[in-house]
Amino acid sequence: MLGFITCPVRGEADRLIADLAERLLAEGRDVIGMVRADVAPKSDCEMHLRLLPEGDTHTISQDLGRGADACVLDAGALEQVVAQVARALEGASPGTIALFNKFGKQEAAGRGCRDLIAQAISADLTVIVSVPPETRADFDGFTEGFAQQIEPNTDALAAFLDSCAR
Repeated sequence: MLGFITCPVRGEADRLIADLAERLLAEGRDVIGMVRADVAPKSDCEMHLRLLPEGDTHTISQDLGRGADACVLDAGALEQVVAQVARALEGASPGTIALFNKFGKQEAAGRGCRDLIAQAISADLTVIVSVPPETRADFDGFTEGFAQQIEPNTDALAAFLDSCAR
């Protein structure tokens, strides 16, 4: 099963998916993927991902130096993280939940987590991802209507996971 959330407020989906990861790990559930890391940034343009389940944090933004007023993704760093998660997915057991921070611009362009999402679905894992409004059309094209939209709240996510476990 593939479920997704869309939140109108920037950063809200990041927090919700990361909170869900914490809750699932605390419950002892098998979780693989990547979520936004809660790291005190040195600038507003830093982006960090936390790998699941181990918790390693990786920076995926380029350091443009002092005074920079733009945020730039380090696509190479993202691809390294993707490769690590892909290896983890290869050994995933039935019942594992795959969480992906988002289906963003990289995924819309055919890169980033796009192949990971497909890999997890092919392995019959339950997948949850956030989809920003600006990439929703690309996501719909990628999933061909296969994904189920979930209300962006903890209770709805828990109910989705419960329904997938049956």
